[in-house]
Amino acid sequence: MGAFSAGCYDIGAGGPPTLRLVSVDGHEAALGRALAAIDPWARGGRAAGSLEAYWRRRDPTTFRFAILADGVLAGAVAVRDPFMRGPYLELLAVLPAFQGRGIGRAVMDWLAAEGLRAGGSNLWLCVTDWNAPARAFYEGLGFEAVGPIPDLAVTGTTEIFLRRRLAAPGA
Repeated sequence: MGAFSAGCYDIGAGGPPTLRLVSVDGHEAALGRALAAIDPWARGGRAAGSLEAYWRRRDPTTFRFAILADGVLAGAVAVRDPFMRGPYLELLAVLPAFQGRGIGRAVMDWLAAEGLRAGGSNLWLCVTDWNAPARAFYEGLGFEAVGPIPDLAVTGTTEIFLRRRLAAPGA
């Protein structure tokens, strides 16, 4: 079985809450509404219907999961793989009621472990220039800025392309 292709992952073992990544199927509308109400999607003007359509879209290289904390919808994650010698985090959202509980870190630890297991040497993602909390979170996990990409997601904003090495070069 390839990286990210299992239907369900139990992650973040060792402490509350119990975290499980499951197929996003059945959660698309709730995620669309929830994300449209919070940044960066609210600030970017993304409508709930557009976000719901994103979660419904099928792509054999993108793996979309709902994050359940003790069985309750706590967020979602989408991973594109393969990318450039490792997976690309397309989207990570932890809903406000669940933030600050280690869920984002647990998801990122899972992502790194799966990427390494599949032989990847990098993790990739983009973060909007004005989203200082997200950028600090990712930099705290070892991501480094690779470069700016102006007007990628929203005209007038810049996405910062970030990379985290999973293995030493040549390893």
